[in-house]
Amino acid sequence: MLHKSARVEFHPLGVIGAIVPWNYPFHNIFNPMLAAVFSGNGIVIKVMENASKTLTPVTLELGGKDAFIVCDDVDVPHVAQIAVRGALQSSGQNCAGAERFYVHQDVYDSFKAQVIKIVKSVRVRFSQGPPLEARYDMGAICLQEHADKLQSLVNDALEKGAEIAVRGKLFFGSLGDDVVGQFYPPTVILNVNHSMRLMQEEIFGPIIAIMKFSSDEEAIMLANDTTYGLGCAVFSGSQRRARSIASRIYCGFAVINDFASSYMCQSLPFGGVKNSGFGRFAGVEGLRACCLIKAVVEDRWWPYIKTKIPKPLQYPVAENAFEVQESLVETLYGLSIWDRLRGLVNVIKLLSEPNIPDETRKAQ
Repeated sequence: MLHKSARVEFHPLGVIGAIVPWNYPFHNIFNPMLAAVFSGNGIVIKVMENASKTLTPVTLELGGKDAFIVCDDVDVPHVAQIAVRGALQSSGQNCAGAERFYVHQDVYDSFKAQVIKIVKSVRVRFSQGPPLEARYDMGAICLQEHADKLQSLVNDALEKGAEIAVRGKLFFGSLGDDVVGQFYPPTVILNVNHSMRLMQEEIFGPIIAIMKFSSDEEAIMLANDTTYGLGCAVFSGSQRRARSIASRIYCGFAVINDFASSYMCQSLPFGGVKNSGFGRFAGVEGLRACCLIKAVVEDRWWPYIKTKIPKPLQYPVAENAFEVQESLVETLYGLSIWDRLRGLVNVIKLLSEPNIPDETRKAQ
């Protein structure tokens, strides 16, 4: 419709409710706050009950189980460092952290050895008070009871055939010599499979579970075998290969040859699919999620060209109304240029006929 202009308008919703997790309190408060304010809204940092009882629109980010795929053509020492960072950063309390490590069988042994070597060197602070002089690599987990869940995931895996390759050492604690209060040791677990809770439930802790694969197809299948779908990381010496794998993983974001860096790009939307939630925050999409999206159409050359209903289609419709409508459809949607030209000729011809309503014709 050349005589119409069309646009999309974005209007503030009014008040945005945000429920944020505790692992990055400063960032997780300011991110939705800025998006809400910049899109013209107010914000309340607590409101889920109202959203669940009404049809209030919500954006939900509900955690992840991100796959970390290592192909056989990588620089193993380089990727091993990123892998350990992806699992141990913030003591593993990172929704975009790496939780399932799939490593090609040709580099599995060397990757495993590198990861074990790095984890053995990790210094865990288990004294009270702030870390001194940056001498510690990892601190506590935020919730004391979470250590019990982490241990139950590990125990389930061990009962089903997994083995602990290395574990950081802590002393004195109710959960055994390796766990003290809110401190959980960095742990590398091998011989894992998808029957284990460790590979199905969100860990949110410093555990590295490594599983081997033999082909790109198998890696993709394993990565998609989850109820979560937040993100993934794919490592390969060939960016084309890595992109091909990442494009087939069903998730909200993918990072090629890096870990979770998409979260640092605030121009990009962040969010997931499946049990990881829906909707996005950050980026243009995040701002628009805080808006009422309204489609608007108006006459482009008003008041010189106005929308008029063709005479045969005005009530009461003319006897040839159906033929006019049929020709209009052919004019707009004909399969070939000739079909459209034929439809246009018919429209002009039909419109030039006297406009006699059906009722008048019947009365005559």
